[in-house]
Amino acid sequence: MLLRLLSHTAILLRVTAQHNLTPFGTATQSSTQPSGFPKNAIEPPVSNAFSHEICSHTGINTTTPAWWMFQFSFGIAYITDITIYYRESFAHRMDGFQLYVTNTSTIPPDGYLCYEDPDPGLPDITQTIPCNQLGQYVIYYDTTPDNIYGPIIELCYVAINGCRKGLWGNNCEKVCATYCVDQLCYPGNGSCIFGCNSDYCLNDICNKFTGICTDGCKQKRTGDFCNKYNLAYDSSVLINPNSSYPGSLANDGNKISCSKTKGPTVTFQVDLKEESIVTGVHILFGDYNTKVGSHTLYASNTSNSWKSGTILFEEQFLPTRINVSAVLRYLTYVPPVQGISAELEVCEIGIHGCPPSHYGTRCNTLCPGNCNGPCDLDTGNCIFGCLNGWIGNKCEQACRDGLYGSNCLQICSPFCLHAPCDHRTGDCIDGCIRGVHGTNCMQVSINTADGVNEVATRIGIFIGGVLLGILITVAVCYIIRKTRQSQKREGKDNVSKKTQSQNPQHYDDVRMENVSTYQDLRMETGANEYDQISQINTAYDNH
Repeated sequence: MLLRLLSHTAILLRVTAQHNLTPFGTATQSSTQPSGFPKNAIEPPVSNAFSHEICSHTGINTTTPAWWMFQFSFGIAYITDITIYYRESFAHRMDGFQLYVTNTSTIPPDGYLCYEDPDPGLPDITQTIPCNQLGQYVIYYDTTPDNIYGPIIELCYVAINGCRKGLWGNNCEKVCATYCVDQLCYPGNGSCIFGCNSDYCLNDICNKFTGICTDGCKQKRTGDFCNKYNLAYDSSVLINPNSSYPGSLANDGNKISCSKTKGPTVTFQVDLKEESIVTGVHILFGDYNTKVGSHTLYASNTSNSWKSGTILFEEQFLPTRINVSAVLRYLTYVPPVQGISAELEVCEIGIHGCPPSHYGTRCNTLCPGNCNGPCDLDTGNCIFGCLNGWIGNKCEQACRDGLYGSNCLQICSPFCLHAPCDHRTGDCIDGCIRGVHGTNCMQVSINTADGVNEVATRIGIFIGGVLLGILITVAVCYIIRKTRQSQKREGKDNVSKKTQSQNPQHYDDVRMENVSTYQDLRMETGANEYDQISQINTAYDNH
């Protein structure tokens, strides 16, 4: 008894050291003998000992095949192996069984056959069967009849080991790398099941364990996995001093071809040809480099003033990947110099970002047409503002009628023939009223008497409107003051002389308020238009 207990304990420890997926799904079977439910096979104890309460048991006296099926609740899993504990002393009922991993619940099973019991002899009642297969169902299938009752299945415990799709590790706690095809990897080591994604890899070659593109990247791609857009691909690359290994060898996508030079002062410069948003730099150096000293990376918008540009990086070493956030045209690398000569070998340089007119993870989405410069690489927002006449995060809104220019802050001329002007330039779209001319209708036409009269009429109307507003304001204030005085007389007949002596001061306060209100009103509502009218009057008088 003690020996049997120790044996069961050893088995339990061995099984639980694997990642058993049976808690994440349900079991069914072709038929059920009383109490021999299919779920018994995925619940403890881990043993071959039999009873109807702890083992599954299909019905007897049947002529059709018997089956037991497990379905994962989360969908597809990668199954490394399946361990089976069959009823002790009943190996003859296992004879000829088949084990499938499938993606459907079809019976007879239609999927991958992990194992089929061979003849001759009886199978072991405890087996661990390797499968290494993707599937959503595990099916134990038996067509061999018992000597008396027909096909019967009696599973006392089943452990299905592996990880759900996209995960790996001892406890399936790690995520498969995105470079794996369909993001599928082996649970044991994380290597790609169907290989790595080599769509952008040079020569379509990548390492299935690391996913790194071995030979380099296809055009306009960079990074270890060639998943970043490379601004440097269409750029001019200059190495100083010139050599027989020109700078163009460093942006051809091929890791093997390298640009080399040597001299007392060495620089390596990339010209993006136009200002662009840069988010990272990827540099692959060769073996011949001066490593001791300060490595410096400059950003500038002119080729010959890089020393006064922005320092993006300056350290005693230069990593292969540098995260930056800058708008630049020229990227200049200055290696450390020791003694009278420095050596530099650059095999590949990638500059992460997008062309100024595009954004998105693959730089395949056009920036809004009204952006004033490149747009945000993630959102497409116009981070440097809009062209004249447009506002909004993506510069999608035209200026309201009557406004134009940068940020829609300028006011259209009051002498446009019809309230709107061109929202970009301020030009009067339908022309000017009689008496003025010019693209913005601010020049007086002296040869048209009717036009001059119309200008004068508009000026008169404008001034009249201002004066009318002033009169209305004064009248309202006067009525308010009289009303307040009347209320005070009615409510304070017995007020002391001292209190009455304060009324003139109150009147003065109201008057000052009225004056202040008028000044504010004049400045806020009429200042710009009044200035324009004064300019026209001056021009008219000069003619």
